[in-house]
Amino acid sequence: YKAGDFEVSPRMKADFDRDGFVIVRNLLDAEEMEKLRQTVGTTDGGMLSNAFQSEDDSGRLVKVCLWKHPGNDVTGVIARSKKVAGTFEKLLCGEVYHYHAKVNIKEPHEGGAFVWHQDYGYWYNNGLLFPDMGTVFIAMDKADKTNGCLQVMRGSHHAGRIDHKRVAGQTGADTERVEHLQKVLEV
Repeated sequence: YKAGDFEVSPRMKADFDRDGFVIVRNLLDAEEMEKLRQTVGTTDGGMLSNAFQSEDDSGRLVKVCLWKHPGNDVTGVIARSKKVAGTFEKLLCGEVYHYHAKVNIKEPHEGGAFVWHQDYGYWYNNGLLFPDMGTVFIAMDKADKTNGCLQVMRGSHHAGRIDHKRVAGQTGADTERVEHLQKVLEV
């Protein structure tokens, strides 16, 4: 799907229900992306100066900024926008709220890896009873398989909640279940 009026068509809703995700290319226009980059900043300023870091199982670093309430900066405006919240209200058929926001900073080719997981695998343990939630991923730089982009298993939400445990120093989905799903689902 491409950015525009953000009307959720019956086809988009069906794709979301079947696959568990939709991809909206160019969600943010050039001006919005520049404002986001300025807000996120670098380690010398902006929110990245507040990042914490952890190592994956190979010792490579992943940096993370995490917060609970959408502020009045550009990240909060994006989270509350019609493009994001309005679209998710239509996809999830009801009102949505902001659970948390996170910026993952991963250097291409050398940054640490995130293990397979379901976001609901975390949220479930925080008292959220139903998986009627959504995640928005906005790549600020080119992201593809050669530099370690986000990967999803199409339709994996139909497998239900998978138990999560410590995997490679992170909280991840049960590796045996993931291996079985990878045999039958498109990545």
